[in-house]
Amino acid sequence: MTVGVTVNATPARSGYRRRRSDSIANATTPGDAPAPDHPGRPASTPTATAPDLTPLDGWVAVVLAAGRGIRMRSALPKVLHPVGGRSMLRLVCDSVAAAGFRELVVVTPDAAGAVATSLRDGGPLAAQIAPQGAPLGTGHAALAARALCGEAPRVMILNADLPLLTARTLRELARRHEAAVQPLTFLTAHLDDPSGYGRVLRRDGRVTGVVEEREADTVTRREREVNAGLYAADAVWLWPVLEQLEPAARGERYLTDLVRTAVESGRGVQAFQVHESSEVQQVNSRLDLARADGIMRERVRRQLLLDGVTLVDPATTYIDVGVRVGADTTLLPGVHLLGATTIGGGCRIGPNAVLRDMRVGEGCEIGGSTLEGSTIADAVTVGPYCHVRSGSTIEREVHLGNFAEVKASRLGARTLVGHFSYIGDADVGEDVNIGAGTVTSNFDGKQKHHTRIGARAFIGSDSILVAPIEIGADASTGAGSVVTHDVAPGVRVMGVPARLVPAWQGAGSP
Repeated sequence: MTVGVTVNATPARSGYRRRRSDSIANATTPGDAPAPDHPGRPASTPTATAPDLTPLDGWVAVVLAAGRGIRMRSALPKVLHPVGGRSMLRLVCDSVAAAGFRELVVVTPDAAGAVATSLRDGGPLAAQIAPQGAPLGTGHAALAARALCGEAPRVMILNADLPLLTARTLRELARRHEAAVQPLTFLTAHLDDPSGYGRVLRRDGRVTGVVEEREADTVTRREREVNAGLYAADAVWLWPVLEQLEPAARGERYLTDLVRTAVESGRGVQAFQVHESSEVQQVNSRLDLARADGIMRERVRRQLLLDGVTLVDPATTYIDVGVRVGADTTLLPGVHLLGATTIGGGCRIGPNAVLRDMRVGEGCEIGGSTLEGSTIADAVTVGPYCHVRSGSTIEREVHLGNFAEVKASRLGARTLVGHFSYIGDADVGEDVNIGAGTVTSNFDGKQKHHTRIGARAFIGSDSILVAPIEIGADASTGAGSVVTHDVAPGVRVMGVPARLVPAWQGAGSP
């Protein structure tokens, strides 16, 4: 079964040896960012992808995502927990695609569970699903992918609980292996705190094996070079060796034994040290998850700052992987930019604004409001305590004051919604004034109904528009009106229920 996959990555953790670029690794280069919606300003895309690269021909990537993750203490599979707003599995798969791999196999617990289902969201690289079945170790999991790997001459195996891996590291590991004579190349790292990792053993600089921490003696435990759990191998050597690995006491086969086997065969093994040790942070617990999430978001913030976005207080600004923000935009404290949000240049967002899956034009001002799944054009202003719900379109120079809710509606250019109003399932024309307290009464207890308001209409304060209803262009309603029937263009109605005011018939907008 083949399903679509996308993903992205970034990394770090206190206790790791930090290098100059360790705090925010693999920031997007200028060539990574998609073209901005407004050509006049560059858009930042702070994701952990690599620049445009030639494909890694002859390679297949195998992502191991079948682990149970007991220490997470969660009903959600470990690899589906989010880091920087994306699942760990998606982050790893995105990095695989960005590195240039064109073949991807994901080993899942089963064929129809949550992990396999999550791979059907689509993305830059289609993933084939290989169910592991019984959890008999990482070596057994890798063997589950053999049939789907076909005749690919080279295989890279990596874990889905390494969300901070970057495309750069994956590509460098592949290229190092292509140039090596050894059948196996594996990734290592030097950590200040190597607890929990297998230690790399060397003699005269050459790798002689890997010892798991539980089996290491006191001297070996002091070693800081660890096995990161990424392997690049020649397929003709890998598959037979995996089949011949001796099961451990509990019947499990482990990939770490590949290193020992390669050394003992006399063919040797190549170790490649990761540039940024934070990339190999595994996520096994909620504590690890929080650390990884903090590192990912730190990278995103740093890239935005480098790309010309002002973050008044970076530590209290939360931005998901993949969010795009134009230059000269200012993000105030408490801002959350989530999901597939895109913001143009020259905007001012916050404080305490939450935007999820939003498209925002240039020159907008958005206060402490919540906006979801909608599109906002240029020069729109949104005050505090507003809620723009999914499916809405806010056109140029619209003004939402405070305590306004817009749901699945279009507001035409230059329309004003000052305060305390609900606009739901409505199509509002240009230059309309919506008075304070206006409500489109769109639900009759069984189904939703639509409201249409023509251009330049004037809706008086506390008007109730009982849908389905149409208010014509240049029409107006008096304050406190309950409008239950369509209003023709250019006329005025008022009262409960609203009735025509004869003196206004044909008079146009007041």
